[in-house]
Amino acid sequence: MFFLDSVGCDNNNRIVFSLIGRVDGGATPRPPAFGGWPEFVKQSGAGRGRESRRAPGGPGQFAGLGTGAGPSAAGTAKQKMGGVELVSVIPKDFLPPADYLPQTVKLIPGLDYPQRLNLAEVLLDRNLAQRGDKTAVLYEDQRISYAELQARVNRCANALRELGVGKNDRVMLRSPNHPEYLVWNFACWRIGAIPVLVNHLNRAEEVAYKANDSQATAMLVHEAAYEQAALARPHCASLKHLILLGEPREGALNYQELVSVQPAEAASEDTSRDDYGRLIYSSGTTGMPKGILMTLGGLLSVADTHGRHVLGIREDDVLGGHPYFTFAFGSVNFTIYPWRFGASVSIIGAFKPEEQFRLVEKHRISLLFCVPTAFRMMLSVEGAEKQYDLRSLRLCQSAGEWLSDATALEWKRRMGTVILDSLGSGDLNYWLSTYQGMAEDKYGSSGVSVPGYENLVVDENFQEAPPGTMGELIVRGPVGQTYWRRPEKQVEGVCPLDSPFRGWNRPGLLFVRDQDGFFWYKSRSDDMIVTSGYKIPAGEVEGALNNHPAVLESAVVDTPDPERSSLIKAFVVLNPGYQPSAELIKQLQDFVKQNIEPYKYPRLIEFRRAEELPRTATGKIQRRILRERERQQAKEG
Repeated sequence: MFFLDSVGCDNNNRIVFSLIGRVDGGATPRPPAFGGWPEFVKQSGAGRGRESRRAPGGPGQFAGLGTGAGPSAAGTAKQKMGGVELVSVIPKDFLPPADYLPQTVKLIPGLDYPQRLNLAEVLLDRNLAQRGDKTAVLYEDQRISYAELQARVNRCANALRELGVGKNDRVMLRSPNHPEYLVWNFACWRIGAIPVLVNHLNRAEEVAYKANDSQATAMLVHEAAYEQAALARPHCASLKHLILLGEPREGALNYQELVSVQPAEAASEDTSRDDYGRLIYSSGTTGMPKGILMTLGGLLSVADTHGRHVLGIREDDVLGGHPYFTFAFGSVNFTIYPWRFGASVSIIGAFKPEEQFRLVEKHRISLLFCVPTAFRMMLSVEGAEKQYDLRSLRLCQSAGEWLSDATALEWKRRMGTVILDSLGSGDLNYWLSTYQGMAEDKYGSSGVSVPGYENLVVDENFQEAPPGTMGELIVRGPVGQTYWRRPEKQVEGVCPLDSPFRGWNRPGLLFVRDQDGFFWYKSRSDDMIVTSGYKIPAGEVEGALNNHPAVLESAVVDTPDPERSSLIKAFVVLNPGYQPSAELIKQLQDFVKQNIEPYKYPRLIEFRRAEELPRTATGKIQRRILRERERQQAKEG
């Protein structure tokens, strides 16, 4: 899983969406070794890694081994304009308080990066010597080689520099999935600017909020997402440049005109592994979106943990799927993974199940990334496994919400490939995952720790909970939760200073770890429902409902009740072919009783169309709003 919230679809059936060792050195229970990545973690000495606490902009988070990155087409240089070096200083109060920085550890080999680290060099340039003519990007009927991609990146980098954009400047990227987004992202890394990921579905108010909060100096925007950006611009005090990809518009710089006059060579900024390489905003499911920072070294580490040891990405892979590049799922899997391994990426414009199947066949996709709702929609295509040539698929990965065991098993039976369910976030990358060869009775779990990470379940006193006991999940690894201009969230995001797990991350999730070391998701910490004295994790009820073949997605909240204080209420979106009825409500309630403790069943079920549920711009169901509506209706009688 990646963000644990549901993702829906619109009226056109298109996806709309946003996302082991122990501290004491003892052994954490692990699944039986089968030669896969859990055995690798066991042999690597997890729990004995070196620890560090990184001061903002300071050294020490990633040090040591080189990456073998080659130089850019024009080498490295300090960039100046008019004799003035283009380096912005990030105000100290924009960064987290030093006492509450997360603890970072390097538990496996390969995470020690050199002090100087430029991701455009490491992820793009080093592929040129052996793969310059290889196809890097497949989009519609376009084929873009590594060499062409580098030339486009360099022209964009030069254009940004000519506008005065430099190191540490924040640059907003706003586009549906499109090859030029990849160009923009690499160009920012080339010049040391910080990409600010802005979903193209965000309305003007949210665009302005993110522009002002990040103090972005420039925005690169695709014409499909221009109108709301133009409405937001007058309210963005720091935004100097609005750069439009598409037909010229008054008040915007034309992207094609800017890059057409630039050379295809560009110098790389002298950036550090500790410089920030991405600012992404949370979806705002529980309040105003918060900015989440990730260093360049932290971004690279996700490829060398999850990408290398869980997915096993290879040079001959074609990575495809629908997650938006501005969504953490898509940001990692498409703007980092392919290039670390010299692979290729397939881009889909707008998701429809049949179109995704067609692209698997046309582009020979071998690694397919989708949210569970998308996999369920693809399973609803009758006979898809016979209509389309899916022989290129070797592995699938899900994130964004909990993957039901029913979905995983049916996909394996019909399509012949495994779906891995990986849990992560924009804060921590991926930290739990299922794996190939895992026993089917562990389907429905979130698997075990991704190599390079440690996960523990603790009680309310921050003492490790025994197996089988629900508690709060805490995490540490090569990265940690680091928030932009939100010191109060930073304090909440790590374990208390006086706890035995000081500096461990608190993603706000409730889990149970079983006797075999597998982690089972129960709920978000803020989605716990108290009814008749029982504490019931809403996510556990959703998981049971989502296993029913009639259910596409669900959202469970509490609703006021004079006798029990509150009742469990489920909002359910049905799969095609099912109709709301009192009989179906009874079937769903009985199904939940049969699969989890009977007292946890939803006493109220309301059927809704996907578009009727309140959602963030990234498609996550806003349970907070559903709860507020229930309370308001109760007040009004």
